[in-house]
Amino acid sequence: MISEIGGSFMSNGAAPAPSNPGGDLGKEEFLQLLVAQLRNQDPINPLQAEEFAAQLAQFSQVEQLINLNELGVEQLAASQRLAEAQHRSTALGAVGREVFAEGNGLVIPEEGEVEISFAVAPPGGPALLRIFSPGGAEVAQMEMGFMPGGRHDIRIDDLVADLEPGNYRFEVEAVGGDGGEVEVTTFMSARVEGVRFSSSGPVLVAAGIEIPLGSVIELRDIILPQADAGEDADTDDGESDTIHETSDG
Repeated sequence: MISEIGGSFMSNGAAPAPSNPGGDLGKEEFLQLLVAQLRNQDPINPLQAEEFAAQLAQFSQVEQLINLNELGVEQLAASQRLAEAQHRSTALGAVGREVFAEGNGLVIPEEGEVEISFAVAPPGGPALLRIFSPGGAEVAQMEMGFMPGGRHDIRIDDLVADLEPGNYRFEVEAVGGDGGEVEVTTFMSARVEGVRFSSSGPVLVAAGIEIPLGSVIELRDIILPQADAGEDADTDDGESDTIHETSDG
């Protein structure tokens, strides 16, 4: 019906130009055209009550749709702001905690166990572990034999015993029965040292590696052993300086 409004304009009057020429009619433009039609209608053939009521009903529908659209945009923007605030809060709360996430970082501590985690796509295959220095040089490797499909947690204390403590990288390569490469996903566990806020969202910094918040699988509190004053550390209740061990060895 919007196209019919201008059909009964008299030659002695003109409707005000819409504020968005060439675009869709908005609420204000629709109302202006309706008022202009009433002012300039042919007195010999005035607008019928039924037609006027129909145009008012259409105006009401247009107004409701515009209001719903504006409300939807506002709600979407509010939801996005809330999500961003929650992501920032989660990222800031991760500092000082241990993160378990997809990644290939490997921390070799001064003392304690060293474990790697990775998942092999079915059906699996013979796997090779490579460890690289921060500069990218290969410093150690180990044949791990056949690794079936699924997640694996492997202790590598002996392999890295001669390496200096610090941040390293590791890769796991697996070969299928047909000689083709088998997909391997590596995981890392390290203490979160900081947070960087990027245009794509917060990024955690751990073991010198940036970890997108979406790659985080788990955040864990770091529990340190506590000793009573004046007593040897052997008498304290803490059994480990880590909070998670996936291997019974």
